[in-house]
Amino acid sequence: MPKQPRPWIVTSHDPLEKLEDNLWAVQGDVPGIPFKRRMFIIKRSDGTLMFFGMAIPLEEGLLAEVTAWGRPAILVVTHDQHMIDARPFAERLGLKIYGPKPCEAKMRARADIAGMLEDVPPDPNVLVMPVAGVKNGEPAVIVKSDGGRRVSLLVSDVLQNNSKESLGLLPRIMGFGGGPKVVPVFRMMFLKDKGALKRQLAEWAALPGLSRLVPCHGDGVTSGAAAALKAAAAAI
Repeated sequence: MPKQPRPWIVTSHDPLEKLEDNLWAVQGDVPGIPFKRRMFIIKRSDGTLMFFGMAIPLEEGLLAEVTAWGRPAILVVTHDQHMIDARPFAERLGLKIYGPKPCEAKMRARADIAGMLEDVPPDPNVLVMPVAGVKNGEPAVIVKSDGGRRVSLLVSDVLQNNSKESLGLLPRIMGFGGGPKVVPVFRMMFLKDKGALKRQLAEWAALPGLSRLVPCHGDGVTSGAAAALKAAAAAI
């Protein structure tokens, strides 16, 4: 028998992180894995909300706070392995799902997809781009806040910054701890052009107004984000 789609299941998650007037986030557990995931909530210029990263079903109080902040409209899934809760989350909030072209077939097998990354409606303060040099086409997002005076860089799996205390034994053994860095498993499975990724990390480090780097997995960097990007590039 075909596997039944995963329903809306609220798993353990933290309170909302209100990073900027137009950028919130929430961190929670990955179902069945001793690992953390983060979902970003970005308020676009038209007042609608774009969700980025791994969809996290929220308890009712937080969900009400989010939907009162703006109208949910878009879910950008970074790749097919981040679709654990994408379908029930999109259905519950009435979202259109977008994702990277290399993962299109696998994503469409799990949910209705509105389009690819290039189809995401443009916004002057929110830039969605594919990460250079990776096989799965996963995106990063640049969010401008306070009239562009502060810039947040949001990444998926390409850079992680996991404290060892947040990980189970196997992820620690596999080198997921520490960072920000390109973890060994990502280099082995998803990196196809080391030079291209190095150049992009350097370009991000030079972004005017760069104030934070926040990954889907691990702690954000709010002091020395540019230096962290340069160090990650040097270590690839």
